[in-house]
Amino acid sequence: SPSPDSAEEELSSTSVVLENVPEETSQEFLEMLVENVLKGLGSSSQKFSLEMIPEISSAVVTFQTGAACPRNRMFTKKGLIVRSLEPTKQVVVDNEHNFNADVLQLYFETKGRVVEDVLLNEEENSAVITFTDPKGISVDLCLNKEIKVYQFFESLGVALYGKDKKMSKLPAAISEPLENAVFTYLKQNPAALESIRSDLEKHFCNVGLEQSAVCLGPKGLLLKQKDFKTLTRDWTNTVKSAFAENMSKFKSKTFQLKPEAVEESERVIRQTLLKVPKEVVLVPDKAQGVISVAGLVDDVNALEKPIQEVIDKTSQMVERQKLSKTQEVKVPPTIYHILSQDGFQDKLLSVYPELQMSYSKEKATLKVTGLVDEIFAATKTINDSNFSLNRQSLDMEESVLNLLKGGEEVELTNSLLNAFDINAALEISAKRVQLVAASEADLMDAQEHLKQLLTTKHIDVEDADVLKMAEWKDLVRKMEDENNSSSNRIQIQTANHQVVVCGLKDEVEKVSCTLEEFLIQNACVDETVEVPANIIIKYLKSPDMPWITDLQKQVDLSFKNNTIHLSGSRAAVEEARTLIEPIVSSVVFDRLLVNKPGGKKFFQQKENMYLSSIKTDTGCLVQLVDETAGAKDGLVPRQVPKPVYQIPTQDGVEIAVFKADMCSYPVDAIVSAANSSLKPDGGLAKAILRAAGPQFQDECEQIVSKETLKPGDSVITGAGGQLQCKKVIHAVGPVFETTKAQKSVALLKKAVKESLDLAADNGFASVALPAISKNLSFPLDQCTLSIVTAVREYCDECYDDNRLRKIHLVDSDDSVVQAFENAVKQVFGNHGVSHSQQAIPPKDVKKKSPTSDPFLCEVKTKEGLRIILKKGNIEASKTEVTVNTVFSDLALNRGAVSNAILKAAGPKLQQLVTAQKAAGIEGEVIITDGCNLKSKKVFHAVATKWDNGQGPALSGIFKNCLEKAENGNLASISMPAIGTGNLGFPKTLVASMMLDKILEFSSQVQPKHLKRVEIVLYSGDAPTIQEFTTEFIKKFPNASVGSNPKSSSQATGPFSKVTSSTGKHETTLGNVTIQVVTGDITKETTDIIVNSSDENFTLKSGVSKAILDAAGPAVEQECQTSAQPNSGMILTQPGNLKCKKILHLAGQTDPVKIRKVVKDALEICVKQSFTSVSFPAIGTALWLPLVLSISDVAEYISPSIPFQPLGELTVRLTTDTALGWVEPHRNQNRQCFQICLYTPKISVFVGFRKSLNIDEISIVPVKADPACFHICGGTQAKVDAAKKWITDLIVNEQTSMPITDNIILDLSKAESQLINDIQKKMGVTIRMENIDSQASLIVEGLSKDVIKAMGEIGNILNKVRNKQELDKKVELAGAVADWQYQLQGQRFQSFDALTNYELEHALQQDQKSVNIKVQGKDYTASLPEGPATDKKGNTLQIIRIDKLKGDDIPPHWEPMPAKTTCLLTNVQTGTPEYNEVLKLFQATCNRNVIKIERVQNPALWKSLQIKKNELETRNGHQNNEKRLFHGTSEDTVKIINERGFNRVYAGKNAACYGNGTYFAVNASYSASDTYSRPNANGEKIMYLCRVLTGDFTPGQQNMIAPPPKSSGSIKLFDSVVDRMANPSMFVIFHDTQAYPEYLITFK
Repeated sequence: SPSPDSAEEELSSTSVVLENVPEETSQEFLEMLVENVLKGLGSSSQKFSLEMIPEISSAVVTFQTGAACPRNRMFTKKGLIVRSLEPTKQVVVDNEHNFNADVLQLYFETKGRVVEDVLLNEEENSAVITFTDPKGISVDLCLNKEIKVYQFFESLGVALYGKDKKMSKLPAAISEPLENAVFTYLKQNPAALESIRSDLEKHFCNVGLEQSAVCLGPKGLLLKQKDFKTLTRDWTNTVKSAFAENMSKFKSKTFQLKPEAVEESERVIRQTLLKVPKEVVLVPDKAQGVISVAGLVDDVNALEKPIQEVIDKTSQMVERQKLSKTQEVKVPPTIYHILSQDGFQDKLLSVYPELQMSYSKEKATLKVTGLVDEIFAATKTINDSNFSLNRQSLDMEESVLNLLKGGEEVELTNSLLNAFDINAALEISAKRVQLVAASEADLMDAQEHLKQLLTTKHIDVEDADVLKMAEWKDLVRKMEDENNSSSNRIQIQTANHQVVVCGLKDEVEKVSCTLEEFLIQNACVDETVEVPANIIIKYLKSPDMPWITDLQKQVDLSFKNNTIHLSGSRAAVEEARTLIEPIVSSVVFDRLLVNKPGGKKFFQQKENMYLSSIKTDTGCLVQLVDETAGAKDGLVPRQVPKPVYQIPTQDGVEIAVFKADMCSYPVDAIVSAANSSLKPDGGLAKAILRAAGPQFQDECEQIVSKETLKPGDSVITGAGGQLQCKKVIHAVGPVFETTKAQKSVALLKKAVKESLDLAADNGFASVALPAISKNLSFPLDQCTLSIVTAVREYCDECYDDNRLRKIHLVDSDDSVVQAFENAVKQVFGNHGVSHSQQAIPPKDVKKKSPTSDPFLCEVKTKEGLRIILKKGNIEASKTEVTVNTVFSDLALNRGAVSNAILKAAGPKLQQLVTAQKAAGIEGEVIITDGCNLKSKKVFHAVATKWDNGQGPALSGIFKNCLEKAENGNLASISMPAIGTGNLGFPKTLVASMMLDKILEFSSQVQPKHLKRVEIVLYSGDAPTIQEFTTEFIKKFPNASVGSNPKSSSQATGPFSKVTSSTGKHETTLGNVTIQVVTGDITKETTDIIVNSSDENFTLKSGVSKAILDAAGPAVEQECQTSAQPNSGMILTQPGNLKCKKILHLAGQTDPVKIRKVVKDALEICVKQSFTSVSFPAIGTALWLPLVLSISDVAEYISPSIPFQPLGELTVRLTTDTALGWVEPHRNQNRQCFQICLYTPKISVFVGFRKSLNIDEISIVPVKADPACFHICGGTQAKVDAAKKWITDLIVNEQTSMPITDNIILDLSKAESQLINDIQKKMGVTIRMENIDSQASLIVEGLSKDVIKAMGEIGNILNKVRNKQELDKKVELAGAVADWQYQLQGQRFQSFDALTNYELEHALQQDQKSVNIKVQGKDYTASLPEGPATDKKGNTLQIIRIDKLKGDDIPPHWEPMPAKTTCLLTNVQTGTPEYNEVLKLFQATCNRNVIKIERVQNPALWKSLQIKKNELETRNGHQNNEKRLFHGTSEDTVKIINERGFNRVYAGKNAACYGNGTYFAVNASYSASDTYSRPNANGEKIMYLCRVLTGDFTPGQQNMIAPPPKSSGSIKLFDSVVDRMANPSMFVIFHDTQAYPEYLITFK
């Protein structure tokens, strides 16, 4: 037998518990799961039983053989927990027989079991038996047939019944009856029913409604409870109790009704319940005559009393209805409406509240229901009210009345009056239309309302033929059909070329707009499309452009100069225009200007052939055009429209508002409102693109590809197409953000300023601005004001340096134009010119007329503030601010300045000052408007009289005024000489203080707005003008003086008109005459000659040397004795000069000191009664101080002396003035000028040497007649190809040929003019060049024209050269012989130089006779001894005097053969003469000398001797001649031997030190191949010359004559050298200063 352990193990392994079994798991599923587990263990034959225990979510598996089911993954996967069922020592006995405990214990003990305890359960008829030993429990025991025993497991809390397990039953359902009203309430109120269900659900009860009862049924979940048996037993009572408690919350109330009032009561009660927010139901029972109300107890209780009252009242009403009668009263709807509005129903009901009234519009009757007496009273009231209404005929246009007559009275009243709460009605008949109202006020309101509501529109018919169109008639019919209702009808009629539309204003406007649009669009009109050039029209008409045929089907098309004419209906014309404009814009048009001489003429010769070739090669059409004056680049000139408003800024910039199309606006640059992508999205940008053509967008895209644009940025592109500007500026405007308004405005102003900068940087003078950002949510007024403010700020920042002269604000929209005008008036002032005024061109402040108040002095601080001292009237100032001085009582009629300002401004100015209620404290500044003054503002400064201590208060006024002007964004201010009048302030103190404060303000504040300060001095106050001028120049030595630096020859200011004659210019200044004449100051005959010397008056250079030398040693001695002491000037005797006195003064270079010196000199002249004085140049700045000093002296002179004050000087004495005055050293090729100033005569001298004749050479290149071509084609590439084709054609025919010849420098003005005439005659351009000392004429033009011109120029140059050679021959002939003739009875007298040459030349040529002229008569002279005989046989005796006889010819010369002018003889080798020459040559040049020849030319020798004597006399010494070398080539020997050296050939080899003839000190230098070129045999030639070098100085390149020996001297040096110390070469500029003495041939 098994051991106890084995038995326990066997017992414990018989059953296992599966825990955590889901509720929905079936027993079959668990059994299959166990079987699968057993199969996996290989025990598929194992038998088992499975019992579900749902109340503890478990199951027990009992195996037949006792093998336990192991834990398995399949159980775990299903979430089941497996454990072995422990052994038990308890069993449950089914005590069906109701055994007591003792019986049961005895029973089991008899079976051999030891019972520990017996527990009876009478409710379940069972007992739990506990044994002392689990082993006492066996299967056999459980299978006892006498009583049923089942194992009880304490861990499970249940017994295992196996197959004997009984199925539990639910208790029976309960049905609880309900009152009908409560049942209905629960049925209609799901929430109430749900609350019951929710409460009973905890008792496992389902609640349902069925046939006036509630069904209460148990839930299946009840059986799954552990104590389900107890719950099942008590469930019925529990549920009934809970249901009764829930139903106690609800109540029903039944009301008894009268049978005849049941329905009405129900209706009224229901209406009452609608007004009460209670959740109740009403259940009527007509059969029983009751009505019940059910709901929550509180709700039903609250409604019980109101419902009872309703029931009672309804019963009474029903009773009244039995006694009531009904009567219908005739009342028109319109009258009923008026009476209703007047409150007649309220009046009746206030008396008879139960009276019932209803109105029928169809019958036009008022039905009255009530008691008989109530009906009678109501009828009377209605009739009386109708008769008492006010009536009036409607006063409107006949067309409107006719419209109303055709309508229905009621509908019209409702739609026209009642719909607008107008308490009136219309009464309409065939004859009249009346208004009806309860009161006169309502009647007037209705009349006015209809006038506002109804209207008549008269449409002018532009083209009467449109009215005959079928489309017009259809449109009218359609409009009438769409508005055919009686209340909304319109009427359309035609009369007298007008269409009349009447009806409701809105409908009339809409219909009129449609009709007018039709009339406008279909009216026949003529329009033109302008094109830049006629060539575009020709291109558009070409076969390649078939659009014309299609277009002619819509409109009549014609072409005229630069225009395409369109005729047809406006709509068709507009459509055609829309089609044409892009086509025109797509055509690439360009203009080619070829400025080549003869180019136009060349093209015209074969124009047709060239045009055809260009068309074939490039596909472009070309037209050669003549440009007209005033047209833009040869295109169609555009008229600038009249400005809407125009105003100039202080510095002359024109600010103007225009209504115009920007695309055709003629300015240098237009501004486009762009976005950051530069792709137009509509508006102006799109219009500009359409006008400019497709290439315009390409350029924009290129910019965007390179840089990213942001709001506020601006870029510039080309224009083109139909645009009339040169460039387009794209301004990227910001989108307006309300939260960032300040930033939006700043970005907009930035875009405007950058646009203006771009225009100025590109050199443009005019620009047009649109309303940038107006379409980007920017409020229009704020947008335009921001733009104009930016313009103002830009002008202020660029004040007086603004390259833009015209800034126009342009738009085509009237509202925008008006906004611009308002903004300009607000920012720039309202004193401009509007479109209704005569347009006045803006005045440029910089270009004042000579008669305007000129300024005395002007300076500009480094911060850019202009300070101007001027003379004039303060009340006439045009600055934005005028400063006034007032006393502390603020009376403007006190004081000269204040009174003058008051008179000019008007009495309102005093009112404005008084209104300020100022205290009148000293230094206070009161600001008012300018009233009638030209200034915007007036600053009234309170000042008191001078008491030696109020300087600081006055300086505070200056500072305060300047700061207030700057803070007020004002650009300019005018101030008088504050305090210098009645207040008694010292003039010098005020001037110094005022200028100091202005400078201090400029440096410390660095003003951004204030750019101009004017100090205005009264014209008649000469002392104040003097002091302020002196102080101004003291503080600003470099200040500009005078108002017009470039005066004309007309009289300006105090100067009279300038008169000129040869060598003299003259003007007057009061009684003072000013002259400019040519002369030598030492020859002057004025009373005084002024000498500019040094402090010791011993200066011996320049003009001072000339004066002292000419005056003699006595004057020089007097200067030395008078020099100590002195006041800077002394008077001496004139010596040898022709004046009365010489005034010696110490020369100065400082302009201020020069001014004082000249002034002092003039004062001496006046005081000592001298009447004339002559001045030399004192320093380098004589002219300005000199003229200012005249003014000073004129003001200084005592009134007893007959001189007038000279006033203010307005002419600056420069080379540009009419006087022809020149600045020292500006041009060394000017003559010497003498300036004579008279009191009444004063003379001043300035010396410049006269050049030879370079001023006479005036060959000015004539501008070629340009060939202007208009080119158009399909693409820019084709147009560029055509331009290149034309350019290449003309350029290839061009040639440029030079004529290099220094004879050009000797051309006279007449000869220069001949060459200038060749340019015009032959169509070439001739210009002069001087490069490396070689003068050239460059001839440019067509090849054949250039060749022809070269020939004529050559002839002119040959004539000049021949004339020079002739002059040389004449000069030489005069040196050789003097031919004389004798008239009868007179002495012999010399022939003129030319005749002298003709006689001598004829003699040399062995001629027997020669024709000559003597005193205008023709003679034939017989040679060699005469006589000369005329045609009548009269004779003159002639003789020849030989000038070469005597000692003039060197004695060692060979005898000259007869009739020989030049002889070349060999010098014998070994002779002293040969050795001397050879020694000089070989001193520096060790070359092999082949021969030495002497050049014998008596005429040249004589000329040299004459010149030598002249130099010795002029220079005062005899060291004037040197023997120098000159290398040359073999081909020039004969010319030099015969005629000498000619400086015309200067520069042929080298010209570093002047355009003269060069000679070398050393023979080695001249022996260079550069100068002495070898011949075919290698032989070279050099001259040993006698050269008159005289006094010399260093030379300079391009020098054509020696310079003066001193500044202002007319004496020149005789030659120039390469260097002063040991010069190696000399240059002479006169041919007679050198003689070719010996000719050396060497190798």
